[in-house]
Amino acid sequence: MTIGLQDIHVSLRGGGADPTGDAFFQFLGIPGNSPLRLSPSQWAWQWALAELFSVSMNDVKEADEPGEAFAERVQLGFDHATSVLAECSAEGLQRWRAGGKEADVFIGGWLANEQLDMKLPAVFLAQCARLGLSISICTND
Repeated sequence: MTIGLQDIHVSLRGGGADPTGDAFFQFLGIPGNSPLRLSPSQWAWQWALAELFSVSMNDVKEADEPGEAFAERVQLGFDHATSVLAECSAEGLQRWRAGGKEADVFIGGWLANEQLDMKLPAVFLAQCARLGLSISICTND
């Protein structure tokens, strides 16, 4: 039986009523040549996305303990996400919001059953708080 979270994708996203191109990344101070996977907003209400990390159980299915390996990669992903958020400009996000736009952290994934067991590290939450970012979680969408 397969249990729990099968994949997770964590992104920083920003958007509004009008397409914003790569302006969200500029406000945050994320350069265009960033190693992050950046998806600009190209039409109204489309979020601009900066993927902070992504992990799939398929990546670790050959490990001796796939569940443990998956959890370890997720925690490493949150460590990386924390580092990225620490470099983002709080003032830039304030200017972004002053223009009537929104920003948050989106956590998406796929559950093989009805249980989600995830620990969000305090340092990650602290960076979200510093930037005024709420966290949205949606699975099996």
